[in-house]
Formats: sequence, C-alpha cells, structure tokens
Amino acid sequence: MTSAPKALAAQRMKAAGIPVPEVMVTAEDVAAGKPNPDCYLLAADRLGVAASDCLIFEDAAVGIAAGEAAGAKVMVVTATHLHPFDSHHASISNYHTMRAIADGNGFMLLENTGA
Repeated sequence: MTSAPKALAAQRMKAAGIPVPEVMVTAEDVAAGKPNPDCYLLAADRLGVAASDCLIFEDAAVGIAAGEAAGAKVMVVTATHLHPFDSHHASISNYHTMRAIADGNGFMLLENTGA
C-alpha cells in the first residue's frame, strides 16, 4: 500500500530497481486514506487473505493506526524518525538485515540476518 498515485509509485519502484508487484493498492484505489484501514483491507482482499494474516511495515503514526484498525500485525520501521518512536509493536530500524523467503503455500517468511 502506498499513498502515492499508481504512476508515481511505479516510477519510483523502477528507479529503485524494484519490480512492480502483481498486487498493489495506491491512493486512487480507496476513497479514504490512512488512518482509515480501507487500504489495508483492500490489499488483503486482493491477496486473498485475511488482514489478520498480514504484517504491515509502517513508519508513520497514521499508517500504524490504519494497520491496527484493519486487524493486521504491524512492524514499525524507525529509520525515518528523527526522534525515538514509542510503540508497543515490534520494530526494525531499516530493511538492510531483513530477508524474505516464500514458503510452499505462497506466504512470506521473514528472517533477520543480523548482517
């Protein structure tokens, strides 16, 4: 989920060398943005899973609130914060030590490589 328009999101992913995912929810797809949970509920629906089975990476309070309201698990990314961010959710500073592995059922497993 991104708050950016689809064309801008695709352009940014291309510039970063990231493939555009098959399922993407952008600003044009929902009437109400974060902290409304509609974006995450729509993304889960498009993926064919319950929002409660999703892990949402968020760096902003409104996104964290949207993930909570959707019933998803939330991982706070703190690299964008100038000041410490208090949250009861698990957190990572950035994605550098995270590795995603697809399991046999189409789900993603995360591993912190600590590298």
